[in-house]
Amino acid sequence: MAITHSNTKLGKLIWGWTIPALFTCPGATALCKRLCYALKGFFFIGNVKKSHERNYNESLSDDFVQIMNVDILRNFVRVARVHVGGDFYSVEYIHKWIKIVRANPNVLFYAYTRSWSDHEFWVHLLQLAKEPNFHMWWSCDRETGKPPVSRFAKTAYLMEDDNDLPPYKVDLVFRDKATTVLKYTPEGSLVCPYDNGITETTCSQCKICFRDEVVPRKGRKNEQAVSL
Repeated sequence: MAITHSNTKLGKLIWGWTIPALFTCPGATALCKRLCYALKGFFFIGNVKKSHERNYNESLSDDFVQIMNVDILRNFVRVARVHVGGDFYSVEYIHKWIKIVRANPNVLFYAYTRSWSDHEFWVHLLQLAKEPNFHMWWSCDRETGKPPVSRFAKTAYLMEDDNDLPPYKVDLVFRDKATTVLKYTPEGSLVCPYDNGITETTCSQCKICFRDEVVPRKGRKNEQAVSL
């Protein structure tokens, strides 16, 4: 099992936990499956793929919580992204993460999940979101429908292109391909600085996704995409 520290986008501060995508993603939409970076490229290199499969098998074990706690302590982890690939695939698995988060109160955890769309998982994900050192993001796209509103979770929308604007208020927007400069959507939602086409940063430098502060919004509705 491995919590890793080599993701270019995440940067030097953040460690990541990854399991195979798709069959662990009960809330995945057709659009999500089509655009998912965890279903191609680096994630399908032989050793990398095998490592993620080992992680998944380990997550099924009764010792998962204890082993993960040791891994976090041994690597001096301070910020962890849960699921660089994959998602919360069962109620039991969610509760294992609740135990891990509670056992590491000085570590900041965060995750984006579409598993909120499964009614069976909703109340358990909300329980995880309420942990003071966990930052939960309801991930959505034009096919998911609007996520439930909760003061314990923020919303992140995946844009396929610049015309694929969120039809409801969201806190943050990710872009599949940044071919233009766009810092805010016309309705004021912040575009992930890594994806806005101009800002050179990493998640470790930005820190928006694991801070308690309100995500900044733009009040005016005249932000326009500028071609690169």
